[in-house]
Amino acid sequence: MSASSRASAAWVMAALGIGVALLGCQERERAPSDVPHSASAGADLTPAQEAELHRIATLGYVVGVEPTSARRGVLKHTPDLAFAGFTLHTSTEDPYAVLIDMEGKVVHSWQYPGSHYWARAHVFENGDLLAITCGPAQLLRLNRDSELVWRIGGHVHHDLAVMPDGAIFAIVRLPVTRPYLNDGEAVLDDYIVVLDAEGRALSSISLLEAFERSLLGGERLVERLPSDTPDIFHTNSVEVLSRDGRLQLLLSIRSISTVALLDVSSKKIMWALSGQWRKQHEAQLVEGNLLLFDNLGLTKTKPALEQSRVLEIDLDSHAVVWSFTEPGFFTKGAGAAVARQRQHPHY
Repeated sequence: MSASSRASAAWVMAALGIGVALLGCQERERAPSDVPHSASAGADLTPAQEAELHRIATLGYVVGVEPTSARRGVLKHTPDLAFAGFTLHTSTEDPYAVLIDMEGKVVHSWQYPGSHYWARAHVFENGDLLAITCGPAQLLRLNRDSELVWRIGGHVHHDLAVMPDGAIFAIVRLPVTRPYLNDGEAVLDDYIVVLDAEGRALSSISLLEAFERSLLGGERLVERLPSDTPDIFHTNSVEVLSRDGRLQLLLSIRSISTVALLDVSSKKIMWALSGQWRKQHEAQLVEGNLLLFDNLGLTKTKPALEQSRVLEIDLDSHAVVWSFTEPGFFTKGAGAAVARQRQHPHY
């Protein structure tokens, strides 16, 4: 299939020459009692380790914004090349979300005070909205009139997935210790937390423990984890899949440039793939292939590289089926490629 025809199958969103906030928040609220807490390797922590756990728990992401041009709104609209519909949009400027039509006009908006901005949002058919907020990090559910339905604290970050029955998969990060990681000092583990429609925590899965249960654990945890940051995973997307009757989660794990499949029942990593991209975002399956936004590494370590791309990978051969790379197509830290018709979980 040609590049032009494949390009029409996905929405590609990136900042062209401007800064993008790294999605994530600094924790300021205590997590509710039913959200998983910090875990050690089984030994009592020293005062120094306790202090380090507290420091790591409040570690924030770097957020940067550069001025944009005076031109705002929809600058060009070619109807024949655009997919008709509405776009849900958040901004790092303020805590709000807007729904815009094909002409760029706002048809509805949600806003709620008490945070710096919203990192991710999901709208329900009844007009309710879920928002991952930053400063403080929390998860909100608002009704269509922006009235608070419920709110949970804890360091919820980056992405969420909503099931047909209203259950919610969210990513929460917590400090933990392991003797073989970071010289026994604290690192940040990502937990996949399952919430019901009322925001009550039903269960959780530690990503660190999921790797430890897997045959992939030694390779990924010892050989690939970064040594210069406690943020060993930095999971930035979650997609729910149903494979052979089993509920599984496709995860994009940025720190180790890996896409992995987590089995919800066994709480194990079933497979992991890396090597063709660096510091990726927004992994998803499209017609059985893997689609992701490849950041080609972080510009703080490669300042001369100002290029991003979108990849579609055949999961059987690992061959690149399609890619989108154009001069000037670039985002400093985040980005997404979203399929026009994403697969929905089935049972």
